[in-house]
Amino acid sequence: MPSTEQIKRMNDINDLIKLIASIDRRIFYCKSKDRIAYFRFRTKLFFVDDYTGEDVYPYQLGYRAQGFSHGGNMWELINSFRRFIITGKPGDLRDYKEIWAYSKEGCMKIRQKAKEIGFITTTDYPYSLREWMEATG
Repeated sequence: MPSTEQIKRMNDINDLIKLIASIDRRIFYCKSKDRIAYFRFRTKLFFVDDYTGEDVYPYQLGYRAQGFSHGGNMWELINSFRRFIITGKPGDLRDYKEIWAYSKEGCMKIRQKAKEIGFITTTDYPYSLREWMEATG
């Protein structure tokens, strides 16, 4: 049985997923099915994929989980969301433009929401790989 805090974090992450699905590339939104991905508790925590509609067991068992329709970077993100929901430990967005292909403005909206819910601790990190390389020398 999930705790009250875990349910709150799950709802917060679902709100973050809705934001990600509403801007720029609209990752986690399937237009043909008009469906947004989300997390839910059954006996355990599951991720419901936007394209397949399947419950995906979000534990790091490999690159591709059965029923998951996104790539490896999104699988890492889903696992980071799961860790946050279960433990409350902040996660990582890994949102360089080259990975997400979102605008800088879109990334900032996502970062601000993620910080607001406690998923990340700062919004102050590079937008692009080039910015990261310049910052780290």
